[in-house]
Amino acid sequence: MILRSNAPAMQVARFVGHYVQMSIAMFVGMLLPLGRLLSVFGLGPFLRSPEGSALLMTAEMVLGMAAWMAIRRHPVRHTVEMSAGMAASTVVAAVASLAGLLPHTAVSSTPVGLLMWVGMLAAMLFRWRDYARYGHCHVAHKTAVA
Repeated sequence: MILRSNAPAMQVARFVGHYVQMSIAMFVGMLLPLGRLLSVFGLGPFLRSPEGSALLMTAEMVLGMAAWMAIRRHPVRHTVEMSAGMAASTVVAAVASLAGLLPHTAVSSTPVGLLMWVGMLAAMLFRWRDYARYGHCHVAHKTAVA
């Protein structure tokens, strides 16, 4: 079957498909009511700052993506790598903003948001074989084949 091929075009198609899945999971993650939950615990004032708001959004996106990766039975190591790659830009910008090195509006800026997507792409490119090849890292596939 052509879907099981490891031809270069199929590897690119699988890789792009995986990136799209992760993107959708991130957007779905933003629907999580984490802000309301944290407000119940009295942390609402921290979420009103640009840094808090950006970190909350990043956490929601990471949780959505990590949940999808868990459902797809990716190794925890890959989930941690992708989460770190994705969240790094926001965390660095938030720390720099709180330290006075960047304006507060920089944390919620488009460049920081774009760096989040680039970080996720970099983590995936680092593990090209796992995200592009047929029969890659999914535990469910490996146990079904064995």
